[in-house]
Amino acid sequence: MNLLEIVPTQGQSAAQQGTVAQQIEITKTRSTVQPSPAEQQEVKENLKDVHFAFDRYDLDDRAQQTLQENANWLKANPGVAISIAGNADERGDIAYNLGLSQKRAEAVRDALVSLGVSGDRIQFATGWGKLYPVCAQSDESCWAQNRRARLTAGSTLQNDVLAMDRLTPAILACATKDCR
Repeated sequence: MNLLEIVPTQGQSAAQQGTVAQQIEITKTRSTVQPSPAEQQEVKENLKDVHFAFDRYDLDDRAQQTLQENANWLKANPGVAISIAGNADERGDIAYNLGLSQKRAEAVRDALVSLGVSGDRIQFATGWGKLYPVCAQSDESCWAQNRRARLTAGSTLQNDVLAMDRLTPAILACATKDCR
């Protein structure tokens, strides 16, 4: 097998996967395309964080209202692609908070899609646990600020991770066979 052959992953045909060269080209393209500073600022000013109750990822009335406003803005600005970063407060262990924040990101993504935002415009939805707090005090008002899903204009870091995920089967195949 050489690097230009098609390497299917589980559940996908070789034709669906494309060649490794095509995947690398996708990686380079996504890695170099960044939202403009103006687009980043516009997203920051218009899309609001979605907040959650302690130890929850379901959407209460306030979160649903915020999501409706965010969806309305996104539908009025169809050229904007976003990423969703789920977050948690400092309480709880790392693994638990990563799982909870992932569920928060997915809940926001699913809600936006159900409100009419194309899923293709959501580049990435991931949980970061308690890694990126917006407030550092150990009290309820601060914890409440950190229990959120943040919507941002695209993310090259996340796109690189996603692209590398797609390349993993090809890399593993080359590790076990001669790929020259």
